[in-house]
Amino acid sequence: MNKIIMKNQKNHIHPSVKKIFYIIGGFFLIFFVAVGYTIYIAQKNFEPVMDIRYYEKGLDYESRKKEFQNAKDRKWEADVNVLQKDVIPKEFQLEVKFKNTEHYMNNFFSDPDRVVVDLKVSSSATIKNLHTFEFFEKDFIKEDNEIVLKKYISLTGLKNGLYEFRIELKPEKDASIFLNKKIYIQ
Repeated sequence: MNKIIMKNQKNHIHPSVKKIFYIIGGFFLIFFVAVGYTIYIAQKNFEPVMDIRYYEKGLDYESRKKEFQNAKDRKWEADVNVLQKDVIPKEFQLEVKFKNTEHYMNNFFSDPDRVVVDLKVSSSATIKNLHTFEFFEKDFIKEDNEIVLKKYISLTGLKNGLYEFRIELKPEKDASIFLNKKIYIQ
């Protein structure tokens, strides 16, 4: 009879040990739920890099730097009407003007399919609601001593708020001007 009592006591788990196992199991359950939720949030809010060509531009850093310096050395000036305002409507006319006191304006219309204006509009510090516009040499006209682009742009899909306008202007194949400003769209 003694052996039978001993056998029942071996299979019996003390209530405090059960409580510890439940607590440890609860911690593991909470941990796995938290990890799963973190993965879900990370995938839901994933954003790619701001510029899909960032790696190529990074590798080509010196030539990009030289493009910006060429624009300064050749005395290219750019005037973008949108960047002069703090608040704009969702539908507006973009006007870009190039000026140059040197002879470089004569060569401007040599390649009609060359991208001259690359405009990106996005929420600040993110590329959510990214809108990209490209305008080519053939979109420009010569007015007096300026080269001018006038295009109607609609951003009706955006909510009212502060957006970043990033504009890269290429008056020549090897010269660039980069401008940006945060503007409120209403």
